[in-house]
Order: sequence, then structure tokens, then C-alpha cells
Amino acid sequence: MSIQVHQVKGDIIELIFNPREDDLRVGENLCIMERGGHRGIIVQIIEFRMVTYPSLIQEQIRLVLEDTDMLSPELLHSLAEASSLELAAMKNLNIAVAKIRKLAGTPWDRWDGWIPTRDVEISRVNDQELFANCISNQGNLLHIGQTLYGEPFYIEGQDLEKVNIITGVKGSGKSYLSKVLLLQLIEQGAPCVVFDINKEYIHLPRHEVDPVTGQVLRRGIIHLKAGGNLKLGIRQFGLSPLLTMLTKFGLPEVSAMYLENRVFTILEEAKQMEAAGRKPPFLSIRHLIQMAEAGEFSTSEVVNGAIRSRLESARNTGVFASTEKEAISLRQQYQAIREGGALIIDVSDLTNLARFGFVQAIIDMIKDICEEEIALGTERFPFVFFEEAHLYISKNTIGYIVTRSRHLGITSFFVTNMIAGLDESVLRQADNLFLLYLPFDDDVKHISKSAMTDKETMASFVRRLRSHHCLALGNVTSQYPVIFKVQYLEGIHTAGETKYFFKPREPREGRPPLKRPQPQLPLTIPLGSRETPSRTRLKIQESGTKGRGEFHDSGKETAQQATLFE
Repeated sequence: MSIQVHQVKGDIIELIFNPREDDLRVGENLCIMERGGHRGIIVQIIEFRMVTYPSLIQEQIRLVLEDTDMLSPELLHSLAEASSLELAAMKNLNIAVAKIRKLAGTPWDRWDGWIPTRDVEISRVNDQELFANCISNQGNLLHIGQTLYGEPFYIEGQDLEKVNIITGVKGSGKSYLSKVLLLQLIEQGAPCVVFDINKEYIHLPRHEVDPVTGQVLRRGIIHLKAGGNLKLGIRQFGLSPLLTMLTKFGLPEVSAMYLENRVFTILEEAKQMEAAGRKPPFLSIRHLIQMAEAGEFSTSEVVNGAIRSRLESARNTGVFASTEKEAISLRQQYQAIREGGALIIDVSDLTNLARFGFVQAIIDMIKDICEEEIALGTERFPFVFFEEAHLYISKNTIGYIVTRSRHLGITSFFVTNMIAGLDESVLRQADNLFLLYLPFDDDVKHISKSAMTDKETMASFVRRLRSHHCLALGNVTSQYPVIFKVQYLEGIHTAGETKYFFKPREPREGRPPLKRPQPQLPLTIPLGSRETPSRTRLKIQESGTKGRGEFHDSGKETAQQATLFE
């Protein structure tokens, strides 16, 4: 490659190259080795600039060309011709601005500040060398796309675990990438849970089981719609999520205290009955409403009335089962996808207030499942996807998921186009970032708080990402920024349920082509004619009065012309 080192400032190296000879790209990796030596550096291109010609050299050439007395005509002509050719060639040159990432070698090492001389050999880093130094392989590879040069791009499944963030502007493909990751996890036999707020995942391939043998025919999704085929009893829902939901509905703190004390006693009695080998009675929200009507929560009618009204609101959400038969066991549903599959928790039809309590109830159940997996030593931990988590999970709950995920075994994916909705503490504890196109400065500054790479790299890459391309950074790439093209899911319906008024239609045969509206020209008529309306605002076409509107009587005749204003 005919690339030359221009200068080095800190960890920034500038390379001069001819784009007609070397087709470089943002995100590409180059190896710069000293000629005849064994030391070198790995650099990554972050942006391009045009070559600016040094003013000193230009001034020197101008002075030499003007001082004709010192030069013979033949030498002057040769110098002028050579200068013109040199300047013409320099106009085609560009500067590639690159970040120094590693020390070249096997394997790559952390850069310690060493820089090469100008006498170097520069070559591209091929994909295989990049994979050998940045992608680990423990036999759990997930195919999620292609490199910039078309090689299949894999990541190690274990490196994907714990806390992941997928973000980009609306329409950049973040949900598409999350579906690629979800389907790859399912294919590898991982159990997954997805909180779907916009019906983004309900059309993915279904989980199929032989009804006779119970054998899984195809791993896929199980669609559970909150208030539809997903209803819970009070014991399944849990006391803390119930209080969260009722508090969102406006339950006063004193009333919540009375409710908590009474329901806690009932749930403890049910546990004691199970420990004694007896089956406790089913507790529904209708039973709690009847207790409030009977004044069993407090001696105050105001307290009982407040509890009853909020319980009625909770019942109207439709997520509570009226009978034991109607209640569904999330644990049993999890068993169905435990060897590979996904539970799609569809919360799209719930109100904003109802979502908070319901999602917290599901999260508590997932936590119980993880604790049971730990106790049994089976460790089939779930991968949980949160679409726009800030819309239905409190910051405290998100913080709990992030901080406790390593102890519970949960792997979480926060998929959002409102990156500012994620707290800084979440960003700093993220294990992986998957960034799609982000053109806004505020989003770039916020995501840079993750401290996975420098702000210049982050801003340069995410603003220049092409369609369907993603920047991966974190454990999956050994903290090295890698740009890849997201895998295309052929034959799989991945679009969400977007409703449109206008539907595509076939163009009619023989329909004339659309014509652009012509600009309306000013109408010029003689003043005083019969067509001139009375008291019409007129613009006299004279140099002295041009641009000034006046009123004229139609009865007066004049030889001047006027422009009619509409």
C-alpha cells in the first residue's frame, strides 16, 4: 500500500494516501511496521480529511517562479512544469486520521506509547487476524453479521452475558439486531424472555412441540399476552408488585401499609399450609375487594374505601385471574423453553400505570426461577430483553437488575432509542455496547460515559455508520471497536405492527404523469378598465413607486400599467 505517515500527535496518527489507489474506510484496521524491523502498531481509521498544502512551500515556489533573473528560461520552464504536475497530483491526496490501538505482535499487546519512524510498511489487518486477537471462541459462537469485507462475523456467547445495551436512532435497526441476537440464542439452546411493548417480536417463528411425545419440533417463541393468555393470581403476582401497581393508581401510603400487613399475613398462612402438605385456597383480586368491602383491612372506612377503589382499578387491567384454572404458571411456561426458546411478554395493551406493577411481578418471578436454578445446580439462566425499559421499569428496578445480574445469572439487553433514559450507573456497568447510527451530540456524550472507549472514537464511528451497520464494543470484542453489517434474516417476518392510513396501490394504466405546479405569475392589467375591481390594491410598475402597494378607483383612467395582488 502506498501510504505514508504524515505526523503523530498523542495516540492520533495521520496517514497520507491516494484514494484512487487505496480504498480505505472508517473503522478499517491497518498494521504499521518499521521497515526491516520487528516492531509495529495497529491503528484504526476514525475519519478522513483533505490534504492542506503547506503555505511555506507554496510561498517558496512562488518566490522562485517570480525571480526570473536567477534562473535560465529552460530551468524556469522545467520548474514550473514540475510544480504544476506535483500540485495536480497532490490535489488527489487525502489524510486518514487513525487511532493507535495496539502494539503489533502475536498476540496484540496494549500500546505503551512507542511510535515507529517514517520508514514503514503499511498493510491491512485481515479479518482472521482481527478475530484471533479480538474474538474469543469457547464453542458458543453466535453468527450476527458480516465484516466490512464480507467475512462471517461471530461473537462468543459467554462474552455476551450479563449487561448489554443496544441503541440507535429510530429506524436505525436496533430492534432488528436484537431479533438477530434473540434467534441466535434460541438456536444455541438458551432460554429467553422478551418484554415487548410495541408488538415487535410476536411474528417470529413459533415454538412447536409434539402434543403426543412432548418433543420439541422447532425452537421458537411463545406469545404470552398480558390480560389475554397471561393472567396471574395474587400469590403469583406477589405482594411487592401489587403494592407498586396500586401506588401507581394513587393508593395513599397509610392505606398501602394496612393492605400490606393483611395480605402478608394471608400469604404466610398459605406458605405454612403448603409446608404442612395441604393445598391453600386460591386468592384472587376479587377476594381482596370483598375483604375491603367487609372492612377487614382497617377500622377506618376511608382506608377500606381507598383500598377497594384501587383494587377495582387493578382488576380492570385484566392481568389478574379470577379462578385458579384461569391463572397461568410462568414457571411452567419457562420449562417449555428451558432448552431453547423465548417467552414474549406482550404488554402493549396495558396502560402505563399497569405496566410498572405487572413487569415488576414478572421480574420477581424470573428472580425466583434463577434462584431455583442455582439451588438445583442446573444453571439454565434466562436472557431477558427489555424494549424501551425506561417506559415501564423504575430506575431502582433497573439498578437492581444490573447490580444483581452477576449473582442471579440473568443476562439483560436494554434496547432503546432514548439512550438518555438509561442511568449513568447502568452505562458504567454495561459489559457490551451495540451502537447503531447516532447523529445527536447529547446521545454520544451520554453513551460515552460507559468509558469503554474514547469520546472521539465513539463520536466518529456512530455518526458515520451506514444503514444496517453496527459498532460492537465490550467483552465480545475484547474492548476493541469493531464495525459489522447485521445479518439479514431471510424468510422471517421482523417488522413490528405499524398501522398506516395510506396503503400502497397499483398505478392506474394510462394515468398522466404528475406535473409540478407552475409558479403563479403576476397579472398585469390596465388601470381603469372594466375588469379592474374597485378599491383593488395595485402595485404601480414605475421605478419610483415599485414595491409599494396603493389603492385606486376603478373609474379613473390612466395609461400606466399595474400588477394585481391577490
